[in-house]
Amino acid sequence: MAVTRAKKTEIAQRRKQVAELYIQGWTQVQIADKLSTTQFTVSTDLQRLQKEWRESRLRDFDSARELEIQKLDRLEREAWAAWERSQKPSQSAEFKDDATNTPSKKKVKNQNGDPRFLVVVHQCIASRRALLGLDALPALPKEDANAAIDSTERADRIISLVTSIRDRERAAGAGTIIVAKQSGDVRADGERGEVEDGAPPGLPGPSDL
Repeated sequence: MAVTRAKKTEIAQRRKQVAELYIQGWTQVQIADKLSTTQFTVSTDLQRLQKEWRESRLRDFDSARELEIQKLDRLEREAWAAWERSQKPSQSAEFKDDATNTPSKKKVKNQNGDPRFLVVVHQCIASRRALLGLDALPALPKEDANAAIDSTERADRIISLVTSIRDRERAAGAGTIIVAKQSGDVRADGERGEVEDGAPPGLPGPSDL
C-alpha cells in the first residue's frame, strides 16, 4: 500500500519530535506517552533516525576528508615545484655605468636545492596516510596473513597458559614437581616430544642441590 504525502509528512514530523525528546534523555516509553503512540513505533523511529545519523556522519566525514586531501595534494605540488626551482643555477650580472646598460660580468652558481621543501613534501605524505588510515593497523606478516587466530581461541590459549603457570607455582611452593606431557615441549636431550621427569634442561635436579 502506497504511503500518501500527508502520511509521509506526519511520520517526518513525529520522527523530528522523537529525535528532539531522545536527545533530551527521554526514554522510549516516555516519548510514546508524550506523542500518544506506542513504544514499538518510537523504537522503529529511533532505529531509522540512528541509521540516518550514521550515514550523515559518514558522508560529512568523507567530504571533509576529501577536502583535506585535496589541500594536501595542492601543497605537495607546490612544494615539489619549489624544490625543482631551488635546484636551478643561480644567476647574477654586473653592469657598467653606461648608456647601453650592457652587462659586463655574469655569474652562474649551481645549487643543490633547498631541503626544507622536501620536509614539506614528507609532511604532506604523512598527513595523507593518516587521513586515509594507512598506518592505523600494523600489517600482518606474510606467513600469518591468512591464518589469523580467532579471538575466542586466543583467549582460551591465554587462560590455559595462565592456569598452567599458576599450577606450577603452587606445586613449587608445595615441594612437588609437575611434569608436562605435551608433544610440543622440549626434552632433556633437546628433541621434541614428551618431557622427561626431572629438572628442566640447564637447571640442577634435586640430587644436585
